[in-house]
Amino acid sequence: MNPEEEWEVTEIPELRIVEDELWQAVRSRQRTLVCAGTSVPVWDRRRPKFLFSGLMRCGCCGGGFAKVSQDAFGCSQARNKGRAICSNMATIKRVDLESRVLNALEHHLMDPGLVEDFCREYAAERNRLQAASLAGRSALESDLARTRADHGKLVDAIVAGVPAEQVKDRMIALDARRRDLEAELAATTAPSPLRYHPGMAVTYRDRVGALIRGLGDADGMEAAKDALRGLVERIVLTPEADGDLSIDLHGALAALLQLATGCEAPSPTAKAATLGGAHRQDTDNMGELVLVAGAGNRRFLPDLVCAV
Repeated sequence: MNPEEEWEVTEIPELRIVEDELWQAVRSRQRTLVCAGTSVPVWDRRRPKFLFSGLMRCGCCGGGFAKVSQDAFGCSQARNKGRAICSNMATIKRVDLESRVLNALEHHLMDPGLVEDFCREYAAERNRLQAASLAGRSALESDLARTRADHGKLVDAIVAGVPAEQVKDRMIALDARRRDLEAELAATTAPSPLRYHPGMAVTYRDRVGALIRGLGDADGMEAAKDALRGLVERIVLTPEADGDLSIDLHGALAALLQLATGCEAPSPTAKAATLGGAHRQDTDNMGELVLVAGAGNRRFLPDLVCAV
Protein backbone atom coordinates (compact mmCIF):
# COMPACT_ATOMS: atom_id res chain seq x y z
CA MET A 1 0.00 0.00 0.00
CA ASN A 2 1.23 3.50 -0.80
CA PRO A 3 2.14 5.81 2.09
CA GLU A 4 -0.89 7.68 3.39
CA GLU A 5 0.58 11.03 2.42
CA GLU A 6 0.48 9.88 -1.24
CA TRP A 7 -3.21 8.90 -1.20
CA GLU A 8 -5.63 10.84 -3.37
CA VAL A 9 -8.99 11.14 -1.61
CA THR A 10 -12.07 12.41 -3.45
CA GLU A 11 -15.47 13.03 -1.89
CA ILE A 12 -18.33 11.57 -3.97
CA PRO A 13 -21.45 12.49 -1.97
CA GLU A 14 -23.81 11.52 -4.80
CA LEU A 15 -22.96 7.85 -4.23
CA ARG A 16 -24.26 7.87 -0.63
CA ILE A 17 -27.13 5.51 0.05
CA VAL A 18 -27.84 7.13 3.44
CA GLU A 19 -28.07 10.85 4.06
CA ASP A 20 -25.08 12.21 6.01
CA GLU A 21 -27.30 13.61 8.78
CA LEU A 22 -28.88 10.21 9.39
CA TRP A 23 -25.48 8.47 9.25
CA GLN A 24 -23.98 10.81 11.85
CA ALA A 25 -27.04 10.44 14.09
CA VAL A 26 -26.72 6.64 14.01
CA ARG A 27 -23.00 6.81 14.79
CA SER A 28 -23.70 9.09 17.71
CA ARG A 29 -26.38 6.68 18.97
CA GLN A 30 -23.99 3.71 18.66
CA ARG A 31 -21.44 5.41 20.88
CA THR A 32 -24.00 5.63 23.69
CA LEU A 33 -25.26 2.04 23.51
CA VAL A 34 -24.08 -0.42 26.15
CA CYS A 35 -25.13 -3.92 27.12
CA ALA A 36 -27.88 -4.03 29.71
CA GLY A 37 -26.51 -3.73 33.25
CA THR A 38 -22.89 -3.28 32.12
CA SER A 39 -20.60 -0.65 30.69
CA VAL A 40 -19.68 -2.89 27.74
CA PRO A 41 -20.54 -1.47 24.27
CA VAL A 42 -23.03 -3.49 22.23
CA TRP A 43 -20.40 -4.44 19.64
CA ASP A 44 -18.24 -5.99 22.37
CA ARG A 45 -20.88 -8.56 23.36
CA ARG A 46 -19.30 -11.15 21.09
CA ARG A 47 -15.91 -10.95 22.77
CA PRO A 48 -14.88 -14.33 24.22
CA LYS A 49 -16.21 -14.64 27.74
CA PHE A 50 -13.21 -16.65 28.93
CA LEU A 51 -9.57 -16.47 27.96
CA PHE A 52 -9.57 -19.52 25.68
CA SER A 53 -13.24 -19.71 24.69
CA GLY A 54 -13.67 -21.11 21.17
CA LEU A 55 -10.14 -22.48 21.00
CA MET A 56 -10.74 -25.74 22.90
CA ARG A 57 -11.35 -28.96 20.96
CA CYS A 58 -12.23 -32.48 22.07
CA GLY A 59 -9.48 -34.99 21.31
CA CYS A 60 -12.09 -37.72 20.69
CA CYS A 61 -14.63 -36.13 18.35
CA GLY A 62 -13.09 -32.80 17.38
CA GLY A 63 -16.06 -30.89 18.77
CA GLY A 64 -15.81 -27.80 20.89
CA PHE A 65 -15.41 -27.58 24.66
CA ALA A 66 -17.84 -25.31 26.46
CA LYS A 67 -18.78 -24.41 30.00
CA VAL A 68 -20.71 -27.29 31.59
CA SER A 69 -20.78 -26.10 35.19
CA GLN A 70 -20.01 -23.04 37.25
CA ASP A 71 -16.24 -23.38 36.82
CA ALA A 72 -15.57 -26.28 34.42
CA PHE A 73 -15.45 -27.05 30.69
CA GLY A 74 -16.52 -30.25 28.93
CA CYS A 75 -17.15 -31.64 25.43
CA SER A 76 -20.30 -30.09 23.95
CA GLN A 77 -20.90 -33.01 21.57
CA ALA A 78 -20.84 -35.60 24.36
CA ARG A 79 -23.40 -33.66 26.39
CA ASN A 80 -25.67 -32.48 23.60
CA LYS A 81 -25.65 -35.52 21.29
CA GLY A 82 -24.79 -38.40 23.58
CA ARG A 83 -22.26 -41.20 23.70
CA ALA A 84 -23.12 -42.32 20.16
CA ILE A 85 -21.29 -39.22 18.97
CA CYS A 86 -18.68 -38.79 21.73
CA SER A 87 -17.95 -40.58 24.99
CA ASN A 88 -15.67 -37.90 26.42
CA MET A 89 -17.43 -36.87 29.65
CA ALA A 90 -14.28 -35.65 31.41
CA THR A 91 -14.20 -32.03 32.54
CA ILE A 92 -11.52 -29.56 33.47
CA LYS A 93 -11.71 -26.54 35.72
CA ARG A 94 -11.22 -23.20 34.01
CA VAL A 95 -8.52 -22.11 36.44
CA ASP A 96 -6.58 -25.33 35.88
CA LEU A 97 -6.89 -25.10 32.08
CA GLU A 98 -5.78 -21.49 31.88
CA SER A 99 -2.89 -22.05 34.30
CA ARG A 100 -1.53 -25.03 32.35
CA VAL A 101 -1.92 -23.40 28.94
CA LEU A 102 -0.33 -20.13 30.00
CA ASN A 103 2.57 -22.02 31.55
CA ALA A 104 3.06 -23.97 28.30
CA LEU A 105 2.89 -20.79 26.22
CA GLU A 106 5.57 -19.18 28.33
CA HIS A 107 7.95 -22.11 28.85
CA HIS A 108 7.48 -24.84 26.23
CA LEU A 109 6.46 -23.58 22.78
CA MET A 110 9.73 -21.78 22.06
CA ASP A 111 12.36 -24.17 23.42
CA PRO A 112 15.79 -22.59 22.69
CA GLY A 113 17.23 -25.81 21.22
CA LEU A 114 14.31 -26.21 18.84
CA VAL A 115 14.45 -22.56 17.86
CA GLU A 116 18.10 -23.10 16.88
CA ASP A 117 17.00 -25.98 14.63
CA PHE A 118 14.32 -23.77 13.13
CA CYS A 119 16.80 -20.96 12.43
CA ARG A 120 19.11 -23.34 10.62
CA GLU A 121 16.30 -24.77 8.47
CA TYR A 122 14.91 -21.30 7.85
CA ALA A 123 18.29 -20.05 6.55
CA ALA A 124 18.54 -23.05 4.21
CA GLU A 125 15.05 -22.39 2.84
CA ARG A 126 15.76 -18.69 2.36
CA ASN A 127 18.92 -19.58 0.42
CA ARG A 128 16.92 -21.91 -1.81
CA LEU A 129 14.30 -19.25 -2.49
CA GLN A 130 17.02 -16.68 -3.13
CA ALA A 131 18.70 -18.92 -5.69
CA ALA A 132 15.41 -19.70 -7.44
CA SER A 133 14.46 -16.03 -7.58
CA LEU A 134 17.84 -14.97 -8.94
CA ALA A 135 17.73 -17.71 -11.60
CA GLY A 136 14.31 -16.52 -12.77
CA ARG A 137 15.45 -12.92 -12.83
CA SER A 138 18.55 -13.82 -14.83
CA ALA A 139 16.39 -15.52 -17.46
CA LEU A 140 14.20 -12.43 -17.76
CA GLU A 141 17.23 -10.17 -18.07
CA SER A 142 18.69 -12.38 -20.85
CA ASP A 143 15.35 -12.37 -22.72
CA LEU A 144 15.16 -8.58 -22.41
CA ALA A 145 18.71 -8.16 -23.72
CA ARG A 146 17.91 -10.33 -26.77
CA THR A 147 14.68 -8.41 -27.42
CA ARG A 148 16.49 -5.07 -27.31
CA ALA A 149 19.25 -6.39 -29.57
CA ASP A 150 16.72 -7.68 -32.15
CA HIS A 151 14.89 -4.35 -32.04
CA GLY A 152 18.19 -2.54 -32.57
CA LYS A 153 18.99 -4.72 -35.61
CA LEU A 154 15.69 -3.76 -37.23
CA VAL A 155 16.43 -0.09 -36.63
CA ASP A 156 19.87 -0.58 -38.26
CA ALA A 157 18.17 -2.30 -41.21
CA ILE A 158 15.88 0.69 -41.76
CA VAL A 159 18.89 3.02 -41.58
CA ALA A 160 20.60 0.81 -44.18
CA GLY A 161 17.70 1.27 -46.58
CA VAL A 162 15.24 -1.56 -45.85
CA PRO A 163 11.67 -0.21 -46.27
CA ALA A 164 10.10 0.44 -42.84
CA GLU A 165 6.85 -1.25 -43.95
CA GLN A 166 8.64 -4.59 -44.21
CA VAL A 167 9.75 -4.60 -40.57
CA LYS A 168 7.02 -2.52 -38.90
CA ASP A 169 4.99 -5.44 -37.49
CA ARG A 170 8.10 -7.13 -36.12
CA MET A 171 9.25 -3.90 -34.47
CA ILE A 172 5.84 -3.39 -32.85
CA ALA A 173 5.89 -6.97 -31.48
CA LEU A 174 9.43 -6.57 -30.12
CA ASP A 175 8.58 -3.25 -28.51
CA ALA A 176 5.53 -4.79 -26.79
CA ARG A 177 7.67 -7.72 -25.64
CA ARG A 178 10.28 -5.31 -24.26
CA ARG A 179 7.67 -3.44 -22.21
CA ASP A 180 6.26 -6.69 -20.84
CA LEU A 181 9.70 -7.93 -19.80
CA GLU A 182 10.60 -4.62 -18.17
CA ALA A 183 7.34 -4.66 -16.18
CA GLU A 184 7.92 -8.27 -15.13
CA LEU A 185 11.47 -7.47 -14.01
CA ALA A 186 10.26 -4.47 -12.03
CA ALA A 187 7.81 -6.75 -10.19
CA THR A 188 10.39 -9.49 -9.57
CA THR A 189 12.53 -9.00 -6.51
CA ALA A 190 14.79 -11.36 -4.63
CA PRO A 191 13.57 -12.54 -1.19
CA SER A 192 14.38 -10.06 1.53
CA PRO A 193 17.37 -11.14 3.66
CA LEU A 194 15.44 -11.74 6.90
CA ARG A 195 17.25 -13.63 9.62
CA TYR A 196 16.23 -14.99 12.98
CA HIS A 197 18.56 -15.38 15.92
CA PRO A 198 18.15 -18.31 18.34
CA GLY A 199 17.97 -15.74 21.14
CA MET A 200 14.44 -14.87 20.00
CA ALA A 201 13.20 -17.71 22.24
CA VAL A 202 14.28 -15.66 25.26
CA THR A 203 12.65 -12.54 23.82
CA TYR A 204 9.44 -14.49 23.21
CA ARG A 205 9.38 -15.82 26.77
CA ASP A 206 9.87 -12.35 28.23
CA ARG A 207 7.07 -10.90 26.14
CA VAL A 208 4.62 -13.70 26.91
CA GLY A 209 5.42 -13.24 30.59
CA ALA A 210 4.59 -9.55 30.26
CA LEU A 211 1.27 -10.41 28.56
CA ILE A 212 0.37 -12.86 31.33
CA ARG A 213 1.08 -10.20 33.93
CA GLY A 214 -1.10 -7.86 31.89
CA LEU A 215 -4.11 -10.10 32.62
CA GLY A 216 -4.12 -8.65 36.12
CA ASP A 217 -4.19 -5.06 34.86
CA ALA A 218 -7.72 -3.71 34.44
CA ASP A 219 -6.63 -1.22 31.77
CA GLY A 220 -4.62 -3.66 29.66
CA MET A 221 -6.45 -6.91 30.37
CA GLU A 222 -8.50 -7.09 27.15
CA ALA A 223 -5.48 -6.29 24.99
CA ALA A 224 -3.44 -8.95 26.81
CA LYS A 225 -6.24 -11.49 26.33
CA ASP A 226 -6.44 -10.79 22.60
CA ALA A 227 -2.66 -11.06 22.22
CA LEU A 228 -2.47 -14.36 24.11
CA ARG A 229 -5.40 -15.85 22.18
CA GLY A 230 -3.62 -14.91 18.97
CA LEU A 231 -0.72 -17.17 19.91
CA VAL A 232 -2.98 -20.23 20.14
CA GLU A 233 -4.20 -22.19 17.14
CA ARG A 234 -6.20 -24.69 19.22
CA ILE A 235 -6.19 -26.54 22.52
CA VAL A 236 -6.93 -30.27 22.23
CA LEU A 237 -8.23 -32.01 25.37
CA THR A 238 -8.14 -35.81 25.40
CA PRO A 239 -9.34 -38.09 28.24
CA GLU A 240 -6.79 -40.36 29.89
CA ALA A 241 -7.20 -43.68 31.66
CA ASP A 242 -7.25 -42.04 35.09
CA GLY A 243 -10.14 -39.78 34.09
CA ASP A 244 -8.00 -36.66 33.76
CA LEU A 245 -7.63 -34.67 30.54
CA SER A 246 -4.35 -34.32 28.70
CA ILE A 247 -3.84 -31.01 26.92
CA ASP A 248 -2.03 -30.53 23.61
CA LEU A 249 -1.43 -26.87 22.87
CA HIS A 250 -1.12 -26.02 19.17
CA GLY A 251 0.63 -22.68 18.74
CA ALA A 252 0.08 -20.29 15.84
CA LEU A 253 3.63 -20.15 14.52
CA ALA A 254 3.25 -16.90 12.57
CA ALA A 255 2.00 -15.07 15.65
CA LEU A 256 4.65 -16.67 17.86
CA LEU A 257 7.42 -15.50 15.54
CA GLN A 258 5.91 -12.05 15.28
CA LEU A 259 5.93 -11.73 19.06
CA ALA A 260 9.47 -13.11 19.31
CA THR A 261 10.97 -10.83 16.67
CA GLY A 262 8.87 -7.70 16.73
CA CYS A 263 8.40 -7.93 12.95
CA GLU A 264 5.51 -6.06 11.31
CA ALA A 265 4.36 -9.29 9.71
CA PRO A 266 5.14 -12.98 10.30
CA SER A 267 7.75 -14.43 7.96
CA PRO A 268 7.87 -17.73 6.05
CA THR A 269 9.26 -20.80 7.77
CA ALA A 270 10.93 -23.96 6.68
CA LYS A 271 10.37 -27.25 8.46
CA ALA A 272 7.43 -28.59 10.39
CA ALA A 273 8.11 -29.15 14.06
CA THR A 274 6.41 -30.59 17.09
CA LEU A 275 7.64 -28.90 20.22
CA GLY A 276 7.55 -30.36 23.71
CA GLY A 277 10.51 -30.47 26.06
CA ALA A 278 13.49 -31.59 23.96
CA HIS A 279 11.35 -33.61 21.53
CA ARG A 280 11.18 -32.78 17.84
CA GLN A 281 9.57 -34.56 14.93
CA ASP A 282 8.24 -33.73 11.47
CA THR A 283 4.50 -33.28 11.23
CA ASP A 284 1.89 -33.15 8.49
CA ASN A 285 -0.26 -30.64 10.37
CA MET A 286 0.39 -27.63 8.18
CA GLY A 287 -1.13 -24.19 8.54
CA GLU A 288 -1.21 -21.51 5.84
CA LEU A 289 -0.15 -17.89 5.94
CA VAL A 290 -0.70 -15.31 3.20
CA LEU A 291 2.20 -12.89 3.48
CA VAL A 292 1.57 -9.17 3.22
CA ALA A 293 4.34 -8.88 0.61
CA GLY A 294 1.98 -9.43 -2.30
CA ALA A 295 -0.99 -11.32 -3.67
CA GLY A 296 -0.33 -14.98 -4.30
CA ASN A 297 2.84 -15.03 -2.17
CA ARG A 298 2.05 -17.99 0.11
CA ARG A 299 4.08 -20.06 2.51
CA PHE A 300 3.02 -23.08 4.49
CA LEU A 301 3.63 -22.93 8.22
CA PRO A 302 3.76 -25.86 10.61
CA ASP A 303 1.85 -26.18 13.84
CA LEU A 304 3.86 -25.93 17.03
CA VAL A 305 2.52 -28.44 19.52
CA CYS A 306 3.42 -29.16 23.11
CA ALA A 307 1.91 -31.34 25.76
CA VAL A 308 0.68 -29.26 28.68
